[in-house]
Amino acid sequence: MLKFGITSLVTCQKVFLLFLIKAVRSLILNKYTFALLAGMVAVKIWADTPWQEHGRLGVSVQNPHYLACADGSPFFWLGDTAWELFHCLNREDALFYLQNRAAKEFNVIQAVIIAERDGVGTPNAYGDLPFIDKNPLKPMVTPGNDPDDQVAYDYFDHVDYIIQQAQQLGLYIGLLPCWGEYVIPRESRGIFNTAEQTYGYGHFIGERFGRYPNIIWILGGDRQPDERLEGIELWRAMAEGIADGVNGNAACDGYADYSSTLMTHHAYNSSSIWFHNDPWIDFHAWGSYHADFYIDRAYTIAEMDWALPQPKPTLNAEPAYEDHPVNYHAGTGYFTAFDVRQIAYWSVFAGTCGHTYGAHPIWQFYRVKGELSGLVRNDWKTALDFDGAQQMKFLKRLILSRPMSELTPDQSLIISSQANGSGHLRAIRGKRYAFIYIPTGATTTVQMGKISATTIIAWWYDPRSGAALRIGDFPNSGRQTFDPPGISQELAWLQTGRGCDWVLVLDDAEADFAAPGDR
Repeated sequence: MLKFGITSLVTCQKVFLLFLIKAVRSLILNKYTFALLAGMVAVKIWADTPWQEHGRLGVSVQNPHYLACADGSPFFWLGDTAWELFHCLNREDALFYLQNRAAKEFNVIQAVIIAERDGVGTPNAYGDLPFIDKNPLKPMVTPGNDPDDQVAYDYFDHVDYIIQQAQQLGLYIGLLPCWGEYVIPRESRGIFNTAEQTYGYGHFIGERFGRYPNIIWILGGDRQPDERLEGIELWRAMAEGIADGVNGNAACDGYADYSSTLMTHHAYNSSSIWFHNDPWIDFHAWGSYHADFYIDRAYTIAEMDWALPQPKPTLNAEPAYEDHPVNYHAGTGYFTAFDVRQIAYWSVFAGTCGHTYGAHPIWQFYRVKGELSGLVRNDWKTALDFDGAQQMKFLKRLILSRPMSELTPDQSLIISSQANGSGHLRAIRGKRYAFIYIPTGATTTVQMGKISATTIIAWWYDPRSGAALRIGDFPNSGRQTFDPPGISQELAWLQTGRGCDWVLVLDDAEADFAAPGDR
């Protein structure tokens, strides 16, 4: 956390309040300006900069299924999909977006340098393209970087600016060099055809952006690497180029020092299928995607990766997006806050190292221009404050309120009420605590004795609000049945069905844990 003295903190708050009162009195604030100012103050005071406080991010030494900082501090990946960030937003809007996400406790922003939506042919917000003649070995780089000079401020200067603003806010950038289409074309938009090209472009961006402490490299982007005969080797060459660029080397020879980079590959299936033993890949990524309300990929892929020999962290990097049409069709319904919560808890309790959230208007930064699209119903600024986006931090807080490095998925805790589809329960535990996600409010019988304790303190944790309700004390033996409460005081009668999800928390009474979600 940023460290402020009490006097400085109080002074900062007083100055802000005085400014805000004057602004409101003069009626100059619209709702977006207010949100921006509030976000700026919240972020300035509370932003965490883990690379400064705790050292470089990498795979946990204590538990290879998770990420941690160099000093051993646990890192729970809470990402947001902002794929078109560099391509669509100007400086002001980019900063507005980043401040909103930092204030909501996201810590990784996933964005693509060469964006999916005609990133080589359609200019960015300042009229700039990334390449000369769409040639990836000829980046459009100009002298200078003055944003007031249209010639000097080029495409990659704008990427620099956004990464720098994220850095100041304590945010990592999950940086995709290009969308997968440009390496693995399905729509004839490929621009990379040789290992020399992918290496050369990788070297350029590694040298350019590798100096930032808040970069996590994500190769791929939707496309499976083996959809093209030479696809796997093309990605390997790009990874090598990035590492050589970061390290100041230049030799496309199949070898590189990957100790200076943190990398993964994003596609529909887990990168473990193709790259598990590759030296460049530090953790695995995949996506449960957008095909159905209740898709078991959200936990089965995590289970598969957890069981691998010499395991690595794994991540659901593209789950169903909030306000996205189910199976890409407007007539099938839209994913809600409950759906994104359910997928998040399913994935994390199955052993992922965190979770990535997404909202359909945000990844593409959709702006309302006349009639809304049949597949996009909201402006991206409205979508910033969707319920699901505001609730993701409660999952992060819950996991970090207990020793994260101890976590192990354990379905044997669940004795009754297990189900397929929407009613599927997931359980994960540490040495002296356990979490059980109950998605539809079902009365659940638990096998006690799975954690080290004589007496158990049981809690209900509300994934909608982050509130914890102490249930009581129980012996840590035999079986115990728990009946979830209603979803609110006003709707105490509503106990089962969509949206009635709860987390049952079991703690060793002698462990002296804080309430779930508190650190």
